[in-house]
Amino acid sequence: MKYVIDSKTYEKHIRDEVHLYGLLHQLAFLAGKVKDEEDMANLVETSKHYGEIAEKKFDDWLIPGRYLAFGDRDDLAELKAAELTPLTAVLKEHDAKIREKQRAASSNDPAYIISGSAFRMLVGDLFDLLAQYGYLRNRVLDVKTERQLARLQKNLSGDHPAIRRMYCRWGFAEDQGVNCYDILEAKLRRAHLTPYDPDGSEADYD
Repeated sequence: MKYVIDSKTYEKHIRDEVHLYGLLHQLAFLAGKVKDEEDMANLVETSKHYGEIAEKKFDDWLIPGRYLAFGDRDDLAELKAAELTPLTAVLKEHDAKIREKQRAASSNDPAYIISGSAFRMLVGDLFDLLAQYGYLRNRVLDVKTERQLARLQKNLSGDHPAIRRMYCRWGFAEDQGVNCYDILEAKLRRAHLTPYDPDGSEADYD
């Protein structure tokens, strides 16, 4: 089976290998220069320090100690799962992104990403609108006289504070209002939606 490795993980391994090669090269150089007891003591001390560096790197790699003892590749399964992704999974995800992009282009129905807070805000506003509709419906049904009708008309005159707050949350300026569907859709899209771009390229869905 073939795998894909993240570029940052791959580059880290390369840096570690180069680092360890440098340590080994330096030890070989020092070993070749040993002429007396002082040089030997220096070599031993340097070897000890380099060994500590190597141990730390080994710990960072999370290679199971059992693998060093027995060389069983099955012991690397957890490490492989953490650092590698099966090529088939990558290709499957890639194909899914392509299909989504083609669907959006062909249906003129692009996908969007909405944050959790924006979604909860819109759900709350929809619920408030439904609640206000139910309240007003009951008020209208209760009207029996012209006096009651006049009182209801007076209560409904002007902008309701709750509606004005909704306008602000939806992306309208304080002096703006909703007067058509297209404007409301455009405001909500700009304020709370991010175009879903499967391949990471820039696209304008407005």
